[in-house]
Amino acid sequence: MKFRRFAPDSILGWLVLIIVAGLAASQVITALFHNMERNEAILEIEDLRAAERIATFTAFLEHTSPILRPSLAASISGPSMTVVVAGTPDVIDPTTSDARLNHLGRAVSDRLRGAYWEEVRVGAVAGHSKQEEHGLLPIRVAVALRDGTWVNFEFSAIDSLPLEYPLLGLVAFSVLAVLLLSYYALRRVTTPLDSLTRAAEALGRSGRTEILKETGASEVRRAARAFNEMQDRIRRLIEDRATMVAAISHDLRTPITRLKLRAEFIEDPEQRDKMLRDLDEMETMIKSTLALSREDANPEPWAHFDLGDLLMDCVEGLDAVKLDIDPALSGGQAPVEAQPIALKRAVSNLIENAIVYGKAAEVALRREGSEYRITIDDHGPGIPEEELDHVFRPFFRLEPSRNRESGGAGLGLAIARSVVRAHGGDIVLKNRPEGGLRAIVSLPH
Repeated sequence: MKFRRFAPDSILGWLVLIIVAGLAASQVITALFHNMERNEAILEIEDLRAAERIATFTAFLEHTSPILRPSLAASISGPSMTVVVAGTPDVIDPTTSDARLNHLGRAVSDRLRGAYWEEVRVGAVAGHSKQEEHGLLPIRVAVALRDGTWVNFEFSAIDSLPLEYPLLGLVAFSVLAVLLLSYYALRRVTTPLDSLTRAAEALGRSGRTEILKETGASEVRRAARAFNEMQDRIRRLIEDRATMVAAISHDLRTPITRLKLRAEFIEDPEQRDKMLRDLDEMETMIKSTLALSREDANPEPWAHFDLGDLLMDCVEGLDAVKLDIDPALSGGQAPVEAQPIALKRAVSNLIENAIVYGKAAEVALRREGSEYRITIDDHGPGIPEEELDHVFRPFFRLEPSRNRESGGAGLGLAIARSVVRAHGGDIVLKNRPEGGLRAIVSLPH
């Protein structure tokens, strides 16, 4: 769970993480192996050079008079290697488990072929902490000549090499270069996916979106082509449905008018009034249906305006409404891009419902995070909890005490939420604890 908290959440993030992690790991491992092999090669060359010098000095001293050997050894000695001719060896224990020292002893023995010698001893010098701190290993080599004389050599060999900082810089530069190139390539691959996602979200909210460009990889182009074909079919389906509903609603108005004329000839006043009320209700439903069809068929263009100004227009002339706009959003500080007439009609519908069923309305505008929140409170009877979402269904009505007096057809809330959702927001109804209903309209900032 802790890993998921820091893990990427997008395809681009995962691909970048995989490439960077894999490249960094491969580069680091390659650099480490290169450094190890380089160190081994340098140390082996260093030991072979030391073995060559030891073998050369030993052969030279073997062919020199014993009396002259000490002075010659002193003259051969230098800062890099000390040579001493003595009767005893400086290396007491001839056995060692160190692979490097054993390899150095074999290298000296191989290079002493033809010279007269008896034994070669190799050992490390303990107690030279300063040399060890500088990456040097003090080594002693003792070679026994045929006459019992020992030639003792002491020198400091490279024990370890520091990591090459230029190599680290090259690794970091290569990782950065590949990262930038990979990010550019991955963005070209994933950008069409982002466009497809935004188009799908827009289609789900409003049912309308522009034709998606078929760019990117072959799989993405096929997905974009399938999406364009799908949204074209959905658009034709919606248009056919709206045309059919509008045609049916329009054709029904003529027979309703004839029925109203015939109802006037009914002698029973009570039956005549009932029939006329039913016909009026049918006519209201048809008018609302035609309005909804016209809204779908002829969408309003989008425009930039201030949400606070729109709310003031909605409550203008309504004495039963109290408007409260956050000071931070007043004076044109609540800009939105939307369909002003449709959005005003949706908000006005909620305000009118609050006045009709709650006698008064309290409208407030606030900003919460990335959203604007419009709250509309009334002091009416509220709505049963199980019906709070049902009232948004087309032609749905509550009990007559709440709905029928308005003469509405049950499409007002359905149209209002459709408009708000087309703008990327939503409408939620809640019963207030102190009584009444609260309508919350959320719109993206």
